[in-house]
Amino acid sequence: MTEAVTVYVRAGDVDSALMLRHLEERGIQHTVRDVTTDPSASAVLFGRLGRIAVPALQVGERLMVGYDPLQLARFLPVGGAEEPVVSFGAAVRSVSPALAQERGLPYVMGVEVGPVRAGSAADAAGVLPGDLITQIGAYSLQGGAEQFRAAIAARHPGDVMELTVRRGTEERVLVVEFPKPAPAADQTGS
Repeated sequence: MTEAVTVYVRAGDVDSALMLRHLEERGIQHTVRDVTTDPSASAVLFGRLGRIAVPALQVGERLMVGYDPLQLARFLPVGGAEEPVVSFGAAVRSVSPALAQERGLPYVMGVEVGPVRAGSAADAAGVLPGDLITQIGAYSLQGGAEQFRAAIAARHPGDVMELTVRRGTEERVLVVEFPKPAPAADQTGS
């Protein structure tokens, strides 16, 4: 049995809108409760958190506050087996303290890119072996390779992912596009 998903939002809140879009794009059935029009929604949050904070996502008895696509991948129920998967197309490993110091990072963060598969999403975005990926969108990669892999696992065909990459002493932003599968060929024949 699938656990009920409830999202607590506030009308006009940007993060609330992003959370709702995230759930809708992934086809996750959910109940929406607006804290500005539903006093009992405010009471639930105040009772659980001691404050009213939105967006908040409740799955069963678990509660997550804030819109963070990386954490949503871990928090939300896993979809059916038919869910298409995407591939980044490059090996990554967590940045070590020695590598962070060698490359001039302010602290240990990110992943180092290894071999990049030709024709992959990483290759098309211009990711090169030896690049250090330090951010996904606005979020710093402080969880290393595990966090990066969770971020990839949260993506679907057609999604894009903005990466901040350190190449030598230069930082650049690359956009990775995960292609949608090609439509199946018409099998009607002649």
